[in-house]
Amino acid sequence: MKFLSKKFKKNTAEKGLTLIELMVATGIFGLIVTVVLGIFILATINQRRIIALRNVGDNVRFTIESMAREIRTGKNFGGSVNSLSFTNARGESVIYRLNNRIIEKSSNGGSSYFSVVGSEVTVDYLNFYLIGQTAGDGLQPRVTITTGVTSKVGNQSVNSKIQTTISERFIQS
Repeated sequence: MKFLSKKFKKNTAEKGLTLIELMVATGIFGLIVTVVLGIFILATINQRRIIALRNVGDNVRFTIESMAREIRTGKNFGGSVNSLSFTNARGESVIYRLNNRIIEKSSNGGSSYFSVVGSEVTVDYLNFYLIGQTAGDGLQPRVTITTGVTSKVGNQSVNSKIQTTISERFIQS
């Protein structure tokens, strides 16, 4: 028995980690931590992009819907590719335009303008295309709006393009 206990003590005393085994284990642990940290950083960047995209979508959707609501009941449309002027249902002379990368609206014929988009949105372009505006042409009057916008959150930016066509409720006679 003495012989077995000495042998057992000798084997257990020699067990342990060598310097090379410790370095390999530390290296593998460091590699795993680096991969997990990289995945976490990518997830954070993607979350910021998603927030930026939602901000753009919400702002532009609200702006376009507000414009569409007013255009549907408007009349006497005119303007250029970058601006739209018309008379709304309340008889106000309304103008929408792009100025310094911001969509602006005037409800008093152009005397004063105010922004209709959020500050985190930059409008790259805003175009209006009028169809069927000539009285007596028998076409349903329509306005097509195309816009391109950019939103920034931190150092992340998201571009979005939106197009919609709005029909007036009545054919002009």
